[in-house]
Amino acid sequence: MLGNALKSILKTLGGETSRGAAAEALPGAGLNLALGMLSGGPKAGLAYGAGDFLLNYPLVALARKISPPLKTEVKNVLTGVVKEVPVPSGLERGVNFAASIGSAPLVDYVTQGSLYPQIQPQVVSQLEQEQQQLLQRQAINRQQQAQQLAPGTMYQTVGLPRFQSPVPGITLSDETLRLLAEAY
Repeated sequence: MLGNALKSILKTLGGETSRGAAAEALPGAGLNLALGMLSGGPKAGLAYGAGDFLLNYPLVALARKISPPLKTEVKNVLTGVVKEVPVPSGLERGVNFAASIGSAPLVDYVTQGSLYPQIQPQVVSQLEQEQQQLLQRQAINRQQQAQQLAPGTMYQTVGLPRFQSPVPGITLSDETLRLLAEAY
């Protein structure tokens, strides 16, 4: 019984529709293999390529049964030989494209995202972040020194008039004004 089932599968896989479906599924699988290798290494490339082919092949074969490819004649101008070439139907092209796009999320779901390294976010204090932004501004604006900022903010204080009193009409001692000026 198992032998008969295996013979039936091999006979189906050896048919013209099956070979054509495999030929149409291979370019997308190759592209997913290459992109997977570039972004995640050989293991990810093989997984995405195999996932694409395993999803694409049966869907393209089914689309070919529903809407068979058209035959067109192509003539070689050098030799004069005319050859019939199958042209995929619109349904087959759409299914092929959708299956290639949909295969990557399915592979990620099956592998639970284990094909790519999990990156842990780096914890950075607000002060460190402000210092980094100041250095970036300094580099972009080609400044000799970093800009002065109000404490705890990114508010630039360069070019502002010197600090007087926080409340109009109140006079502060010279020592207090000096401390405020140093703070800002």
